[in-house]
Amino acid sequence: MKIIPAIDILNGKCVRLLKGDYSKVTEYNNDPLTQVYLFKKAGFKTIHIVDLNAAKTGGSENLEIIKDIANIEDIEIQVGGGIRTIDKAKDLISNNVKRIIVGTAAIKDIKFRNDLKENISVENIIFGLDFNIIKNSPLLSVDGWTNNTNINLFDYIDENPWIKNILATDISVDGTLQGPNLNIYKNLLNYKNINLIASGGIGSIKDIYNLKSISCNECVVGKAIYENKILLGDLLNVN
Repeated sequence: MKIIPAIDILNGKCVRLLKGDYSKVTEYNNDPLTQVYLFKKAGFKTIHIVDLNAAKTGGSENLEIIKDIANIEDIEIQVGGGIRTIDKAKDLISNNVKRIIVGTAAIKDIKFRNDLKENISVENIIFGLDFNIIKNSPLLSVDGWTNNTNINLFDYIDENPWIKNILATDISVDGTLQGPNLNIYKNLLNYKNINLIASGGIGSIKDIYNLKSISCNECVVGKAIYENKILLGDLLNVN
């Protein structure tokens, strides 16, 4: 299983939010590039980057930092947060970003979704389908997790059968270290032929092996690394 360490950038710094709450911020590193080099030195070749400012505003507050990271030798990055126009998507791809993560605009804007389909390889697009469990249904959230929709996760996948990479995050467990939502992930893996990237709630090496046991291909690990709940060496030894 491919394990991808995460860097969330807010106001130019590495942070983590608790359950996506912008008022509950923990800072871990003042310099995202330094953090990338720490991951690179440990042996990781792919990094997950989220621009939290852009996720909320749709702007480009941390874009230059992201482009600097994308130019680091022997590192591939996947980037999310505020990618709401085809021009921004193309700009990131042209600046060495391997995969873009689209969420809000890909959920709310059919034209943008069609533009992605027509202009960017499906291999280079990750659909960030972040959800809250509301009345026992996984309903998608948008605008940096600040607004819930009435769109069911599985209905969205049904309506867009062409998509391949899905980053599914249960917001209710994100940043809690209490373990990922294995039930939803099992259903997703049995539901469609997708590449599932698990995210949210991973707090121990056991959680990683649980994901591997249900044939999850990739996972993103964030807070557990920064809080020293999982050692980088142990992550690399999973396979």
